[in-house]
Amino acid sequence: MAINESWVKDFRQAIKASIGLGWQVSNDRGNMRLLQGNKKEGFKSINLPYKWQEDQWVEALKYIEEGASIYFQYKGNHSLKTAFALANKASSQYVEDWDKALKNYRNSNRHTIKEKTWKAKHLPVIEGIFFYINKAKHKPQNGKTLWNKVSNEYKHGKNGQLVGWEHGSTQRRHMRLAFNRFLRWCVEEEDFKSYWNPPKYNKLTEEVTRQKRIGYPLTDSQIGSIVDAFGDSEEAQKWRFATQLCAVYGLRPEELRYLKLRNNKQDLWCTYEKANSKFSVRKLFAIEVRDTDGQPFDWCADNKLLLRLAADEKLPEIKEGEGSQRFGTQLRKNSPKNVWLSICEEAEAEDQECTPYSFRHRYASVGNTRPKKDGTFISPKKIAKAMGHDYETHLRSYGRFNARDLEDDFDLLNSVKEKLEIKIKA
Repeated sequence: MAINESWVKDFRQAIKASIGLGWQVSNDRGNMRLLQGNKKEGFKSINLPYKWQEDQWVEALKYIEEGASIYFQYKGNHSLKTAFALANKASSQYVEDWDKALKNYRNSNRHTIKEKTWKAKHLPVIEGIFFYINKAKHKPQNGKTLWNKVSNEYKHGKNGQLVGWEHGSTQRRHMRLAFNRFLRWCVEEEDFKSYWNPPKYNKLTEEVTRQKRIGYPLTDSQIGSIVDAFGDSEEAQKWRFATQLCAVYGLRPEELRYLKLRNNKQDLWCTYEKANSKFSVRKLFAIEVRDTDGQPFDWCADNKLLLRLAADEKLPEIKEGEGSQRFGTQLRKNSPKNVWLSICEEAEAEDQECTPYSFRHRYASVGNTRPKKDGTFISPKKIAKAMGHDYETHLRSYGRFNARDLEDDFDLLNSVKEKLEIKIKA
């Protein structure tokens, strides 16, 4: 087998990374030979009980790591032959306890990884790891081969309808982080052999390349159509109320569970604490949804939404972490789907994506472009604060709505040009 084959390079790099300099392997008439030392002081060598072929190097690496560890432990007082004879005995007795590792791992992060996040982002990956580790035949022998199997071949999702995690996707990035975190725990805390370390990140193949779709800001008239389309059932009316609140206050769907009235029921607050956010509790401010005549729809005029909350009008029951999913389902179900889907098609035609967050995008859009009574506009920083995120996040997700000054400058430029042309003609 040619010396430059990729597995040979991987094998030698793994030895260097795990043990250090001074350890080499070579092909000795079709068998593996291990050399220890350097050119100045000379080399010691032994034959290894492995063939010089790709399907044996992973097991050979385990053997070399164990033997080198014993050799270092006795500071060279054992010959290579003796150290590796002891390694052979120790390796045959060592078994990784994956079940124990998982139990300890989950106990260690129970306070830092919420159950919802654990089930959604970590558990599917770990289930994939265990699927291959527990195979009777052809089970992965190191972190690299395990990664290739789990990331590219494992059938995940409900009823196993998905295969692997799509390259370049955000989901793949999340699963890689979960995979790496668990395997590093196994090596660093459970004393698994170093070959179980996750492979190095390959930027060319693993970097997120799919552009996130731009969120579509619903127009006020579209919101009016959606609200009017809700049915008369009790459940539909609850979701109609939820839709109105999301539109007027720019809520995340999850925040419907965290609405509180304060100041003698005069003010509406949100107590939702988003992970990794500087903002938690905030006062909510309404931006009216208006009809084509510029008048607020009856259902949001004169603080009617606030009064309905004060009167204890019921909102739909939503489980933690299911706000956006439930809202999307109900928009299709309780607001006739042809209304919602037709709007989604309009968004698609503009290369944008209509989601339950589109009510929030509308809030940002109108907040940036609708003038106050004195003709001035609300600053983007204040809109960001009202929406419950920092200014950097606002610019990243909603900054495109803040093009007022740019538009004004170009309008002024064009008006000057027109006046100049008129003057020249005169």
